[in-house]
Order: sequence, then C-alpha cells, then structure tokens
Amino acid sequence: MAHALHRELRERPHLVAMVHERGLTERMFLPAQRGLAHEVHAAGQRAARAAAVVRAVPFLVVGHVLVERDRERPPVQSPALWDAENTADPSLARAPARPADGDRLFTTSVRALVDGLLGSSCRDAPPHHRIDAR
Repeated sequence: MAHALHRELRERPHLVAMVHERGLTERMFLPAQRGLAHEVHAAGQRAARAAAVVRAVPFLVVGHVLVERDRERPPVQSPALWDAENTADPSLARAPARPADGDRLFTTSVRALVDGLLGSSCRDAPPHHRIDAR
C-alpha cells in the first residue's frame, strides 16, 4: 500500500499541491488510511499499535515524496558537502556522495517503520494478511 500511495503522489504533484492549498489533505489520505487500517487489522493488530501504523505510513510516504521533489529542483543538491576527512568513519561520509536509489531507500524505510512498529507479528501473519512494503 505504501508503494501505491507513493506512486500516486509522485504521478500527481499538482493534485497534492491543490489539495493542500485548499486544506483537504486529511480527506485525500482517508482512503489510504482506511486501507491501511483494514490491512493492519487483518494482520491481527489492534488499538495503539494499529493506529501507529495507520498514521505513520502516510507521514513517511509524504515526507519521502517531498524530499524526492526537493532533490529534483535546481540547484542540484551536492552530497559532496560531507567532509570525509573530518569524520570518524570516512567510508560512511563518502556514501552520501553517491546517488541514492530512491525506490530502494523508500522500501527500506517503509520496512523499517513497519517492523519497528509491529515487530515480528507482521512477519508471522499468514501471507494473505501480511503487511508488506510493496
């Protein structure tokens, strides 16, 4: 579901801006939140843990889309601002200088979020009730 929402937002940036400008952002995300609520419930989650996923996933998706959009705008963002020489781990400091794979980073982020909120319970659910980042 996260990937579907991400794709929809990326394909319609003008719609997102228009909805936000009119103060209808909550309504725009309501169908996605309902779908997430259904999936989380089917995976056996209830109450606060389920609500955390229903709230957090759209926030993560929107945040990721905003960062992607910002990185696409001129001037080109320069990850070379990292100073590898004055860092305890120079190889870690050099990593941001390489182009990021946005789709891979998004999938990693969603999986980490869902795993962090639900732990192994979502991985142990039957396959047709498993919450997945795809």
